[in-house]
Parts: sequence; C-alpha cells; structure tokens
Amino acid sequence: MATAVVVTVNGLQYQVPNTYGEISLNEFLRKNLLLTGTKVMCREGGCGICVVYVEYPDPSQQGVVVQRSINSCLCPVLSCDGWSITTVEGTGNRVTPSPIQQQLTKHYGTQCGYCTSGMIMNMHGLTKKYNGSALTKQIVEDSFDGNMCRCTGYRPILDAFKTFASDSKPACHAVVDLEDISGQGPGVKCPTTGETCFGTCPKPHESQMAITNPINLQAASWDQPKTLTELYSRMAALAGKRLFLVAGHTSPGVYKDGPYDAYIDTKKISDLYLKRVASTTFIGANVTMTDTIDFFNQTATSNPRFSYLAAVAGHIKKIAGTPVRNAATWAGSLMLKRTHPEFPSDIFLCFEVANALITVQSSDTDKLVISPLALLTTNMDSPRRVITSAGFPGFDANVLFRLYKIMPRSQNAHALVNAAFRAQVDRSQPGKFVIGSPALIFGNITGSFNHASLTENYLKGKDIGDATVLAGALKILHDEIKADDVPAEATPAYKQSLSCSLFYKFALEIVGNSANSRFRSAVGSLSRPISSGTQDFPTNASNYPLTQPIPKLESLVQCTGEAKYISDTDSGTMLYAAFAVAERGNADIVKIDSTDAMKYPGVVKVLTAMDIPGVNNINPNANVDQEEALASAKALFAGQPVAVVVGSSQTAAEEGAKLVKVTYANAQTPILTCRDAIDAKSFFPSIPDMVIGDAPTAIKNAPSRVKGVLEIGSQMHFYMETQAAVCTPTDDGMDVESGTQWVDWVQGGVAQCLGVKKNLINVSVKRIGGAYGGKISRGNIIACGAALAAHAVNKPVKMFQSLWDSAKMIGKRNPYYVEYEAGFDANGKLAGIITNVYANCGQTATESPVSAVTLWGDNGYNCPNWKVSMTNCKTNLPANTWTRAPGSTESIFFIEYIMEHIAQTLGKPSIDVKRANFYKNGDRTITGQPLKDFTLAELTDSFLTSASYRQRLQDAATFNLNNRWRKRGISVTPMKYGSTWNGNNFNCFISIFHSGGTVAVSHGGVEMGQGINTKVAQVVAYELGIPLDLVSIKPNFSLTNANANSTGGSVTSELVSLAAINCCSQLKARIDPIKNTMPNASWSDIIEACFVKTIDLSARSWIAPKTTGDDAPVNYNTYGVTCTEVELDVLTGEHQITRMDVIHDCGESMSPLVDVGQIEGAIVMGLGYYTSEELVYEKTTGALVTYSTWKYKPPTTKDIPIDFRVQILQNSSNPSGVLRSKLVAEPPLCMTCSVVFALREAIKAARDEISQGHDWFQINAPMTVEKVQQYCLPDIAQFTYN
Repeated sequence: MATAVVVTVNGLQYQVPNTYGEISLNEFLRKNLLLTGTKVMCREGGCGICVVYVEYPDPSQQGVVVQRSINSCLCPVLSCDGWSITTVEGTGNRVTPSPIQQQLTKHYGTQCGYCTSGMIMNMHGLTKKYNGSALTKQIVEDSFDGNMCRCTGYRPILDAFKTFASDSKPACHAVVDLEDISGQGPGVKCPTTGETCFGTCPKPHESQMAITNPINLQAASWDQPKTLTELYSRMAALAGKRLFLVAGHTSPGVYKDGPYDAYIDTKKISDLYLKRVASTTFIGANVTMTDTIDFFNQTATSNPRFSYLAAVAGHIKKIAGTPVRNAATWAGSLMLKRTHPEFPSDIFLCFEVANALITVQSSDTDKLVISPLALLTTNMDSPRRVITSAGFPGFDANVLFRLYKIMPRSQNAHALVNAAFRAQVDRSQPGKFVIGSPALIFGNITGSFNHASLTENYLKGKDIGDATVLAGALKILHDEIKADDVPAEATPAYKQSLSCSLFYKFALEIVGNSANSRFRSAVGSLSRPISSGTQDFPTNASNYPLTQPIPKLESLVQCTGEAKYISDTDSGTMLYAAFAVAERGNADIVKIDSTDAMKYPGVVKVLTAMDIPGVNNINPNANVDQEEALASAKALFAGQPVAVVVGSSQTAAEEGAKLVKVTYANAQTPILTCRDAIDAKSFFPSIPDMVIGDAPTAIKNAPSRVKGVLEIGSQMHFYMETQAAVCTPTDDGMDVESGTQWVDWVQGGVAQCLGVKKNLINVSVKRIGGAYGGKISRGNIIACGAALAAHAVNKPVKMFQSLWDSAKMIGKRNPYYVEYEAGFDANGKLAGIITNVYANCGQTATESPVSAVTLWGDNGYNCPNWKVSMTNCKTNLPANTWTRAPGSTESIFFIEYIMEHIAQTLGKPSIDVKRANFYKNGDRTITGQPLKDFTLAELTDSFLTSASYRQRLQDAATFNLNNRWRKRGISVTPMKYGSTWNGNNFNCFISIFHSGGTVAVSHGGVEMGQGINTKVAQVVAYELGIPLDLVSIKPNFSLTNANANSTGGSVTSELVSLAAINCCSQLKARIDPIKNTMPNASWSDIIEACFVKTIDLSARSWIAPKTTGDDAPVNYNTYGVTCTEVELDVLTGEHQITRMDVIHDCGESMSPLVDVGQIEGAIVMGLGYYTSEELVYEKTTGALVTYSTWKYKPPTTKDIPIDFRVQILQNSSNPSGVLRSKLVAEPPLCMTCSVVFALREAIKAARDEISQGHDWFQINAPMTVEKVQQYCLPDIAQFTYN
C-alpha cells in the first residue's frame, strides 16, 4: 500500500500522504496550497462555488483522458491520485486573463464575486469537453444547474458564457472560438513528451512541491486496489470495520454517515467501467451519471429496443447539478437508497422501472443478480458485497415509459415526489388501450413504499381508455398513497394528490387523441426555451467616466480568483473557532459540559459565558436590546451560541463543538410563528398606531368593503461567503478583519466583550462575499466569538462559519401575519384602510422593520383614511434582522394584496384599480409630505403600452380557454419608493500622491457586490477631471472611517459619493490656484507642483444628512413598474415565468451596468422569496430544519424569467439626489410580488374550471410548488378524458 498519492495542481506535482483520507480536495487547495480562488460554502455540492477542473486517464480506455468539472468540496484529495487539477488561478490572471474570464468581466457577470471562480471553472470544463465540437447555447444553459449565485440574477453570466456557443449571434457579442481557449484535449499529443496531453505538465525542477501548512492526522486507512480481486480481498480483510467505498463520494453531500474506519477507492478498477450493448445493455458500477446519460442516449439512438433509455437519461439529468453528476455514480445512489430507504433516489426509480438487474459480488464466484428493489433488502455485509454492474433489457415499441420528478424549484433539488411508469399497451382493438405488465413506482412517499402494487394489479388486462377504469385506478391509487409527514418535505395531502396527478398524465399520454385536446394539455412537463434578456439604459458620454457603463472595478480579479476575502485569510500559526449551539429553544441551561469536546484531537480550548472578560453582550448600544455573545442561563432559541470551541483546524473546532453537551431544564414548547405569539400574547412593548383621518367610519360608509388576512414567510440571506472574522492580538489591543457591513458596530461590540477601550480595536474590511443586510449587526456574533477565542489563546483565530451553523444561528427576514379591511367605491377608489400588522421578530425586536409600513405602506396609492396597528411578536427564533429591502418589500406587498382583493371583488383588472388610486402631485403621502415629483401614472401608462400588457392579458385568457390543465396569469405592480437619508453618516478620505498624481480613496461604505467602489471611483474621477485608472479604492478601516454607519438601505453608495464630492471640492480649492498658472500642464505635473509648494493633497469629509419639514423623512422618491407573466401546470403546481418586464427610475445613473445588475439581482432574490424559499422549524425544539442546500432552495439559472426585459428610465433626473442619480439596490425587489399575483391569476383560471374562482381566496407566500397546486383544488373526480 502506497504511503502517498501524487496530485498535479496547475502544473505542479505534490505528494499527499495517505493520512489525508478525510481531507477534501477543497481543503487541500485552500489550506495546504493556499489556492483560495477556489471557494467553499455548503460543503454539499449544492452551491457550485468550489468547482475545479480535473483531467485523469480513463481507467477503461487506454490513452483516453477524462475531462470534467467537479465539486472540490466532496472530492477526497487522496482519490485524485494521478490527476491533473486546474483551479481558477491556473486559467489566467489579471495580466493575462483567459477568454472566459474576459467575457464574464465584459458582461458584468460578477457582483460580490464569491461564486465567480466556480462559474469560471464550470465553463472551463465545458470548453474542454466540447473542444472541436458543437457547444450550443442550450448546452451552456443546461450545464449551470449546479452553480448558485445570489447577486447577479444569472442573466449576465449566461449571456457571457453563451458567446462561446456555436449558435451565438455575432451581432450581439463576438463569438469566441473555443480553439482560443483550449489547445489541449483527448487525442492531442504533448509537444514535449509525445504522449497524450493532459492539459498541464509538471515543471521538472519542481516535480515534488512541498505542502504548505501540512496537517498531522490519525486518519482512517486509505486503499486503492486496481482489480476486482484485490477489492474483494481488501473488503474481506476489513470485516467488522466501518468501510466506505469511494467512487464519486457525493453521498456525504446528503447524509453525514461517518466517521469510518477505512476507505477503499475503487476508481482505478477498469472492470467497473463496463459499457456494452448486446441483447442486454450493461453498464459498470463506476460509470458516472454524466457518462451514463451519454451512453444511454447513444444506445437509445442506435437501437430501437433500447429507445426507452433516452427517457431514463433525461430523468438522470435532473439529478443534482452538472458538477455532481460528473463525479457521482449510479451505484452510489442505489447504495444510498439501501442505507437510507427514505432517500428519493432517481436512479433507483429509473433502474426499477427499466427492469434492470443489478450484479453484486463478494468474490469471482459469489455473484447475485437481483432487481433494484431486492437490493434494498439484500445482505451486503456478510460476506461484504459490492455492486459491479447493471443490465438493462430491450423492450418492444408498444411499451411506454414515462418518468416524472416534481421539485421545489426547476433543477438541482431532490424530488417532492418522483415517479416512473411503464406499461405494455395493446392497441390492436380500435379505441382500446389494454394494459399489460404495468409498473407504477414512486419515490418520497415513505421509506418502504416503492410500487403502487394494488393499482398495478388492478390495471392488468384492463382498457385504460375506459373512463370507469381510469376512475377505478385513480381511486385505488389515491387510497394506496399514504405518505409520511416529514418536516420540510411535502405534506402527505400534496404527495397523495400529486401521485394521482402524475398517473393521470400518464393515462392521458397513453390514450392520446382519444382524449379531448383541452385535457391533453396535462401531458408532459412545462417546456422551457433558452432564456434571453434585454437591457436598455441611458448614458451621457459628456459626463464620462460618470454614467459610463463599465464593469465593476473588482470584476477581473474576481474572475481570476485573485480577489481576496476574509474567509481566504490563513496562516500556519492561526487557530480556528466554532460555536457550540443550543439544540432547543425556550429552555433553561443547567450545565454546559466540554469534557468530550476537549478530548477531540486538535481541540485547544472551550469557552463559555463565564470566560468572557468584559460584558456578555454583542450590541454596543445601550439603547437596544441586549444579546448575549454566549448563552449563560437560558437558551432562547435553537442555534443560540453556548460556547466557543478553539481548535488547530476548522474541522477540529467544528467537530469539537458538536461534542459540547448542554443539559436543559424547564423546557417549554417554543413560540415560532406570529400566530403562536398571538395565542401566547408574547409581544414586545407596544408601538403607537398610525392614524390618518377616520378609517373605521370611512370603511363603514363605503359602498363596498373587503376584509381578510395574509401571511408571508421568511427568507435566508444565503450570502455565498458565510459569516467570517479573523482576530489577531496585538501589543496594544486586537486587529479584527470582519465580514461586516458595519465596522463601527463590530469595533464597539468586540471592545465591550473584551472589556477594553474601543480605540484598542482596529477593524478592517476590504470586501465581503454578499450580505443583503445579514452582516449589518449579525457580524458581531462571529467577530465577538473569534475575538474571545483570540484573547483567550493569545493567537490569531479565524471563525468561518459553516452554512449549517450560520443558517441556524443568524436571524433572517421577518415573517408577517396581517389582518386588513378596506372600503372603496364602484371604481375601486379607496375610502379607508385598516391593517393589523404582526412581525415575527425572534428573540429581540431591535431590528424590527414593522414601522416601515408607515413609510412605504401606501405605495403609490392615495387613501384619505388609515389606521395601522403594528405589533412586534416575541418568538423563540434568532433575532430576525434586516434582509434586502426590509420592511419596504413587505409593506408594498400588503397594499398590493389589498388592491388585488378589491380588483377581484369588482371584477376589474387590478392595474386599472391601482391606476385609479394613484397620487397626484401635491397630494400628501402617509408620511405627511407633499408629492412634488410623482411620475408613476405617466410611467405606468407608457410601460403598459411598451410591455403589450392588454394584448398579453387577452392572449392569456385565450390560452386558458384552450387548456384545462395549463394556465397563464399576468400581473402588473407599480412602485413608489421613498429614499430616506436621515440617520445615516459616512466618511470619505482621499489622498492624491505626487510622482504620478494617482488617487487613493477610503470611504465609509463596504463593497459587497453592489458596486459602491466603482461608483465612488467614477465620481472622484469625474469631479477631479482625471482618468478613472488613476483612482484606487482602499479597504474600509475603523481609523480612517471612524463612527460611520452601516452599509445598507441602498443609500450608502450615493451618500459616500456625496462625501467624496465634498473631498474633491476641498482638494480642487487647493489645487486650482496652481492649476490656473499651468494652463497646458498635465495632471501629474500639476500635482507635483502642488507637492513642491507643500499643499495638503488629502481631504476628509463627514456626511450626516438631516432633512426636516416637507423634506423629511423621504428625501426623494423613485419609481418603477414590473409586469410578470407566468404559466403553471395545474396538476403539479410547477410554474415558470415566461416573461418579465421591468422599468426602474435611477435618475441619471452614475454607473448603468452596476444599476442594471442591481435591478436584476434584486428581482431574482425577490422571486426566490415569493416562490421557492421556505423556512421550516421543528415544532418541539424550534430547530431549523431547512439549514442546508438539500432543503433550502433559492433560485437557479432556470428559475429566472425566460424572457427578462430590464429598462432604466430614459430622460430622468433627480435634483434632490447626488449628481442627479437615484438609489437602486433594494427598490426593484419590492416589485417582485407581481409574481404572486400573476400566479394568483393563473390559479383563479384553474379554479374557474370548477366554479371556485369567483370569490376571493387567501394565498400565502412563498408560493411554493405545493401551495400553488393545492390552491388550484385538483381532485381525482376532475381527472377525465373529456
């Protein structure tokens, strides 16, 4: 057995010792090689930010090289023996970027940039795979199902990468030749060695590079046999040991079943890569899902008896994402199903419906050939057996196969329910469809339910074209489906309904034209064409570089992996920290026992509340609620930090934290929802009502009234860089690198916890990998934890939270429960509105945005009488916190919901009712301010015309008339959004350097993807009249930007730009007298002359706007309109946005590409909030269930609008803004509630089919696939052919 494996990374060879068996390739790259361009987040293969490109010899074909992109977080580094690995650093750099990196930069395809390297490497793998072949736009779009981005909305990323497709339009963007990217590939000979090229060659003088930061481990054994005989022998020798067979090693992304005593890597056993077609098609156990898809498609095309394998391949393509499928094997999925019967294995489903036979062996003579179903109960341990191959029979043309997978989003998700149906159909008798040998297989019903056996038996020999047979089968199936009720899975009622719906689809397909064409609309799934988008924005060349559409300043270094983040910081002397957290909420803490944690190898120290040298409170402001850094006496919520565990590695810290034991007493049922809080009367101190006029009387006297309730859920920030901080003790205090939006808050919080003066804490942040409000105050939790650890051990300590810990510990968007009543006339003109708004605040109400309803709750509508009651609910959740457009998003949703209710009551298109209620200039809003710039009416009218709204509304009605089981809906949401500057204060510090005249800027904002640095640089260059490349933006530092407010609320970019303008004015006042004496001199010469004359070339500005009277609190308004059109499958609840039109008023945009990116990113985040992102808590403990990418589902590349049209309003200006601009980052999200109401229109059309659409029906967001289907009220009694 070898003591080490050899891995080549970016052309350099490394020997990796066999003790690294439990070290992932990702950890090896980041920790040992310091190649931090490869990022890490979920460690589940669910986000794609860790993707790298690999090449290795094909074990089954001499001289053939396997080329693909994989998730480095799931791949053990020891399984990379003999591999050549390329990271983003190996593809290009800022001096010589690759064409892929250039295109993504040019297309403004990065914002926070933390996902970018994964995107780059996935595309790099595509260009390698399709070198010399036809890479199409469809292939590009299909291949990014495993890469997540929270910032951009995906559209610019897809557009950039589609330029490499052979069918890209040169008229739009120059098509890049793949030969410019990839000169190597399978079959190409290396000019140096003459051997098959592997893409990179090790440098001879550096053939064995030393590993940085070597890890000393006492790890499980690792072995890599070359033959099946060796494998059988090694397995037998490990009898009684916990053994893991490594092939794809993707299962730990779903189940954490370790630790193991031993690992056996099977990847070099050539017999396990069998692919053969005869009377039976055979495939080896180590064939990856990607290769299985390709092999099945080829076989289906060339052999009619195996044509069904194309449907199987199509279903396998729905498993996980491309990088996972590139590594995962079908055999691994079957074994996962065997170990975890509840696992909804798509492979099991596919192989079972195909009557595949699985070969399992423990030796050359001990061979079992069994069905996938039999595998689930076959003894695989005594003797120890392994799957070696699968065989697939051929079928005649009269055997129909259909497979279905209904997911919570379009792709990269496990099934809510999956199903596979097979039926031999005898059509020999005209008009009859006699079923023989049916198979009805379902997944995710229960751990033991696989076949609908009773329904299968009923159907044998019967004519499915007979309506009574269909009804009988549906009744039996309905009764046969008895699903488990599992938290964060679909409800049993939905699973039962969905299972019957899928069978009905199958029956309709069998009978074909014998069914009415309206009903045949149920056949198949929603068809999604290639997405496209347009972006229309104004620019003014006379003001360049201001208003110039340029990529973000950081874009290129983000694309090359050279942009460093706090989570990338590492050193050989650094220790690591992780929180031990409470496993339940609403309970007293009796004891915290760290005994077992201290025994874990590498654990250095465990800290509890009693070890805090200062105040146990992360909030430095005495006027806000206290939040303990570490829980001392009571666990308020599941996930609350109770201890800090310090270790020599992140793994040691995290594993040690799991071993901290907490003893609880007086455990009470946690209060989790607003309704729970209302029942328990669990509220924070009351808030005064907002009263305008006399709403109760106005409503009572109104000709018409509506009354109802609504609920809207929460949303996880899902920033790609989780919470991080690095704390380093110094001789007079501590240096803190914090992933925060609020430097001053971190500085104060750390000083308070350590019991030291604030001026001894130095806080800095250069950039963070996404935030969306989640790092304004919540960063203090992590910074204080890391600082306490660093103080205790007197060494640098890094805390970089796992996604799971971050999700459990950090508060999220506030959920709401709202009661409302409104009065109006026959035209829908509002007379009065009453709302009771309940906000779920979690453990503290410090950051409740409930009062935002008094600022944004009117949207653009003039109602003379209001009564708004606001209540902060105290629940056993983490303190909910600001999340992109907090309060404004929900407030606008509330009033839009009421307007939709009014419109349906009157039978009018909702936009007509909204239009009738628009403000006019001079009207006073609910803030009491007179409107002086109200343009929403004119903007809406022109928008409705440009979006062809009326025609599309009519087209949707026609579509709905012609289709029983597919429905479309369209809705328009206008928006008035008030910008508030009060309460914000920011610095800017600018220095001009002689010897060149370059400029450095440090401002009080934090770059987190919103392009603040780019806007400030453009403003400074414009104000000073110099080229943009002379301006450099420096990190935010607590010394140069002392006492600055948080970056948030969309106003920071404009306010720090205002501070920068003031600095430039100071500098110009000093420079201009010299400049005027040098009329033809260059900028550099002028600055040098100023330096010689000892003129101060630095300036500082402090901005703290305070508007009063009619200018308070809203400084100015911005406006927008969104039109969303959807199509839904009534039977499943699946839906897609067929088109979305958005117009937003940015005033005179400082940086149009930045602003377009903010609009698109906000829109897609909002679409996730309103459709697929659902948080579920365990009711008895309060523990978050949806804490991972397996359960929590933000939008992916195919959840964005198919046709996405974004426009920045032309010919707009803003005399009240900075350089005539308007804010942009958050307002567009407020308009995304239009998707809820478009879906409601489609649902109403479905309910109209059963006379249930006329009356108002309550809908609650998010509009998940399940909710949408259930709102449509499908029932098996409706499932007919005519």
